[in-house]
Amino acid sequence: MISLSMVVTILGGLSLFLYGMKVMSEGLQKVAGNRLRTTLQKITNHRLSGVFTGFFITAAIQSSSATTVMLVSFVNAGLINLTQSLGVIMGANIGTTVTGWLVALLGFKVKIAMFALPAITVGFFVRFLGRQKLTDWGEVLLGFGLLFFGLTLMKDALGDLKKSQEVIAFMSTFRASGIFSTIMVIGVGSAVTMAIQSSSATMALTLTLANQGIIDYPTCAALILGENIGTTITANLAAIGASTAAKRAARAHMIFNILGVVWVLILFQPFLHLIDNIVPGNVFAPSSAEAGKVMPDHLAAFHTLFNIANTLVFLPLLSLLAAGARFLVPEQKEAGERHLTYITSTLINTPGLAIEESKRELARMAEKVLEMHDTVMELFNKKEKTQKDYYEYTQAITSLETVTDNLERDISSFLVRIIRNTTSRDQSEEISEILNAVNNLERIGDHCESLLKLMNRLHEKNLTFTDEAATDINEIASKVRDMLVLISDHITMRKTNIMIDAESLESVINKMRHNLRKGHIKRLNEGACGVNQGLVFLDMLSSFEKIGDHAFNIAESISGLR
Repeated sequence: MISLSMVVTILGGLSLFLYGMKVMSEGLQKVAGNRLRTTLQKITNHRLSGVFTGFFITAAIQSSSATTVMLVSFVNAGLINLTQSLGVIMGANIGTTVTGWLVALLGFKVKIAMFALPAITVGFFVRFLGRQKLTDWGEVLLGFGLLFFGLTLMKDALGDLKKSQEVIAFMSTFRASGIFSTIMVIGVGSAVTMAIQSSSATMALTLTLANQGIIDYPTCAALILGENIGTTITANLAAIGASTAAKRAARAHMIFNILGVVWVLILFQPFLHLIDNIVPGNVFAPSSAEAGKVMPDHLAAFHTLFNIANTLVFLPLLSLLAAGARFLVPEQKEAGERHLTYITSTLINTPGLAIEESKRELARMAEKVLEMHDTVMELFNKKEKTQKDYYEYTQAITSLETVTDNLERDISSFLVRIIRNTTSRDQSEEISEILNAVNNLERIGDHCESLLKLMNRLHEKNLTFTDEAATDINEIASKVRDMLVLISDHITMRKTNIMIDAESLESVINKMRHNLRKGHIKRLNEGACGVNQGLVFLDMLSSFEKIGDHAFNIAESISGLR
């Protein structure tokens, strides 16, 4: 009879395993820092190097989902192409099998429970020592302890479950004994993995069922094949709202895993016997207890060899996989300028990568602000301006201002959601710096729009500047542009000292505004220009100075002073 406490224990153990895997993976990503992103960004066109990169990164952070999400975002950002990403995906599939070996070798052969609770205790309290590196390693240890404590709970509960006659009767019908029943079991493995979005957790559950003799070897192997299909859901979710290229990378991952399952399904029984000949122990022993003892090793080997063989089969066929992905995701018109280009909401659980994508959006925002400034000055210096010119330039500036407003809102909202998750102190500081830069860029856009309104006021009242006043405006605008170019060129960099150039430009702009104001007042006193033009001139000087001030604030953030 299956009791409520047994069900709760199994689900609780699975939940602890999932949470432990999440905590450990996030801790390992923090320990690795920016090295993971740097490694992925340096992927070459050599297929084999991509496979090894995917393997080592996934084995290091214990999460193929994190690796594939990184890949999708890099493809989305245009840092790597579709074909390059496929090699890394293949390597990630092999890397994720390391988790199975950890569970098989430690979870069932060592009394890991005696280490799990001390690991949880040490990992929890070391996080309060105040040192960032120790905190990150504490998370790794805490996650490790939770993972194996959850596995222990599942193993004990399932040990009692095998005594239930109802379970034995049900499992006798749930077996991969023929082609159709095997396909059904594969479908179950896919569905469960999609539901919990962790092939590692499904793998651990499968190994536990196998170890307790509840499910036989072929059925467990079929579940593992299903898990390989189900795990592709993470990359496809990450591609929602992303570029066409990113969606293709996610679809290619799905095609690769499905085709791999198809060819192994054809050779299913020979492949199972091959594993049994390689790995010690008789997994086909009549006694379920005897078979259960060696089954985790066999299944871990099955998982690894399947993914290695699948990679060897399809590595020469990357172009065909890419073609299949292009067929599934035809070329589409990308989202317009008013939408985020690089950020996707699925990156929130990967703070380091989310910050990288935010910085790319920040760079895009800086380009739009510089374009606004140039467009305003283009109108200012245009000879023989007509009503149509003012209308067209106003439309262009208003459109750019809408883009910067939307970017400011969306980037800030995204970063606030990230900071609510677990982030390191360094990541929190970087998010604050980006938020500061975003706010200042939006204010610069506002002042560019103010300049346009001042020019429209001149036109409406049929007023013009003297040649001397026009020259003054161009001089200060040129220095302000130099400041905007300076921050635009360095805005994705961190703690890069640009203050010598920034302070020099800021000083020049402030002095120029002071001197030009004095000169203009002199012209007013001499009657060389009218009062109305004079007021517009002074307001324009003020707007240029404020643009310089906001740009200077950004320079301080880039230099690590804010």
